[in-house]
Order: sequence, then C-alpha cells, then structure tokens
Amino acid sequence: MINKILEMLNNNKEISAWTLSESLNSSKELFYIKDRLDMNRRADTHEFKVKVYVDFEDGGEKYKGHASIEFGASTSPEEAQNKINDAIFSAKFVKNKWYDLPANTENDYVKNTKFNNLSELTKLGGEIHKALFKDYGTKSKVNSCEVFAIEGSRRVITSKGTDVEYPYSEFTFEIVTDCDTGKEPVEIFNGYYLTHIDIARIEEIVHKQLKETEGRSEAVRNEKLENQRVIISGDAVEELLSYYLAHASDSRIYSGTSLAKHGEIFGSADAVQKLNIRINPTLACSIDASPVDSEGKILNNYILFDDSKVANIQTSARFSHYLGVPNIGSASTFEVEGGELPLSDFMRGDYIEILAFSSFIVEPSTGDFGGEFRLAKVVKNGTESYITGGSISENIMKIGDRMRFSKELAERRRSIAPKAIIIDGITVAGE
Repeated sequence: MINKILEMLNNNKEISAWTLSESLNSSKELFYIKDRLDMNRRADTHEFKVKVYVDFEDGGEKYKGHASIEFGASTSPEEAQNKINDAIFSAKFVKNKWYDLPANTENDYVKNTKFNNLSELTKLGGEIHKALFKDYGTKSKVNSCEVFAIEGSRRVITSKGTDVEYPYSEFTFEIVTDCDTGKEPVEIFNGYYLTHIDIARIEEIVHKQLKETEGRSEAVRNEKLENQRVIISGDAVEELLSYYLAHASDSRIYSGTSLAKHGEIFGSADAVQKLNIRINPTLACSIDASPVDSEGKILNNYILFDDSKVANIQTSARFSHYLGVPNIGSASTFEVEGGELPLSDFMRGDYIEILAFSSFIVEPSTGDFGGEFRLAKVVKNGTESYITGGSISENIMKIGDRMRFSKELAERRRSIAPKAIIIDGITVAGE
C-alpha cells in the first residue's frame, strides 16, 4: 500500500511537496470490574497520514497551500487517488505565503527505546493485577481499571529526502477509585501514560490516587484563605511550564504575541527562580517523543532557556522561513531543571498543597493561570486537613519574586520537570 501511495504522490505534477506518516501498531486491552477481568482483546492497526502541498500564484504573490488526508490499510487504490485529488483541490484554497520544507539527505537521529509491552503484559499480568488491586491500607478502593499495552513503529517519509522509522511503545491505564466512608461518596477517574510496564511506578500511581480519593471523601468546603504558601504538583506543573515554551516559538514571535526575545531574560525582572529548559524530542519517559517532526525535520536536543535567557527559539518550516531564521525544529517534549532546595524545606511551616485540580487553565497570551481544585491538603500549626471546592488565580509574569521549583524532579507525559512549584502569598478563594 505504501508504495502505491508514494507512486501517486510522486507522479502528480500539481503536488509541489508531500509528507507521509505511517503507523503500524499492535495493542492489547484488559478491562477489569473490581478485580475481575471482564474483557481481554487484541487489535492491529495500520494507518497512513498524508499532507500534500500545492504551490500557486495569485495577484503576483506566491503561496503554498496544504491539506491532510488519512488512509487505512484496506483503502483501495481508487479511493486513495480520489482522496489525493480532493486534497490537491482543497490545498489551493489555503493561502499561506510561500515557504520551503526542510530538506534532508542523511536521516541521522537518536532512536527511541523499544519495549516489548505485549509480551510483558502477558508475562507480568499477575504482578500488574496485584499492583492495581492490592490493599494499600486506604479506605478507598479501585472500582474498575482499563489497561492498554501498545507497541509498533512510526515512519515519516517526505519528498525532500527524509525517511525515518522508529519504534513506538505505550503502556497506559485508566482507573476509577471510590470511597463511601467519608462525609460524602466520592468517585475519581484518571488516566496515566507510560512508555513501558513499570510495576513500582504503577504501585506509586495507584496508591497516590487511592489516598487522594480518601482525602476527597473527608474534605470540607473551604473558606477564603489569604497570603498562603501554595504547592502545586501533578499535571498542573507541566501545564504551567508550557507557558514558557509557547512564548519561545517562531509562530508567536511572527504574530507579535510573544514576549520572548532571543538572548534576553524572559519572565519578571525580580524572578528568584532561574529557568533552564531543554527541548528533548526523544525523551525516554514520554509517549509523545519523536525523533522527527511531521514536516520531516530531524530533531535534536537543544537548550531553550539558559538561566532564564532565551537561548533558542522553537521553529517550524513555515514561520522560520518568514522570520529568516534557521529551522532547528519543534518538539512537545522537554526537560526543566529543578530548584536548589528539596520540597521538604518548603513544607516546614504552614502551607496548602493542591493535590488535584478539577480544571487548570493557563492562558498563553496573558500568563493568567488557575482553576478550581477538587482536593488540597492544608497544614497549619502541624495539623493536616483536607479542603475542596476552592480555587486560585494568578499571573505567571507577576509572581517571579514568590515562585520557586522543588529540587526533586518528576516524570510526566511530556516532560521531566520539578516535582512541585511553590508560590508564596497566594489567595485561595472559597466557594
């Protein structure tokens, strides 16, 4: 099938350039109700994604339009050709100023690690079941769980010379935990994304969610709390740090919505936390890692922020061409250096640790961030209690003198970054 698609793309003179992504995966799914296996199924998928580019002129200006299409392995040659023809027609209505795609001749890159998740799922099935359903000493329990093990390969081919194939691995699970022994019955659902089966990590995740579920059942509705030390952990850390990546991008610089300038300090002038961020496209812990982008650019590690200075800008073919800067590529996976002090140093006095947000939003244009939390731990005079239903609202550009990172790091879906962000002087709104 892939050879037929390539032939159709190469033989069509209206197409000025193209990219082709091939995905070949095998997956196995287990679904548990309580601790009983209710479903066990396996599936294989073979998919293709094609983007065609068409160069054309209008009013003396040169443009490059594009359109994307998808194929399955069972798509007939006739259907594939019709889809390509439709994409060519659609691309002519996309009037992007002309730019060129990245050319490549060597295809050198760092491969992702391959994990044999399907065989490991069979081999470690008993240990996985135990990690999910054993007694962790909490009042809450795992109600149900769905496990997905995926392994396969990705391939990116372009008309500009790129041909990269790399392994893909994913082990994800979704768990529902509940507790009905507290002030009100609580049920919590979360999904977790790992590259491979790690029993110790699964136990850590399940235990943490069980503790949060129990804490949520005991939590009281909070009143307004002012001038608090707030510790943010979990996925909200990654979302907050993504603000910096958004501003260090060529698309925002071109549109005039970025506050970042190459070689200059980014952030508030009185920031006490140095910002060191590295783009790592092959981050081993991330299922989103890829050694090549969708345009065929071979990706490498590079420093984005060095002691808060903008060292590089994330780029794409289109906007780097418009800005007249080298295209070094853009990846969604990154690493952030931790702070100087361990998290325990920030927990010696009174503080509020937000354990789970119901929603957390970062507005990339303004830097405003916040949201309502479903569970937070309050420590006051050495006594712990849990609250729910409160919210925080701040601006990342205005808290530089009050924000620090923990020394400890944590792996998340797209990053290795500080385990927690600590912000002093926060007002926690009540219901």
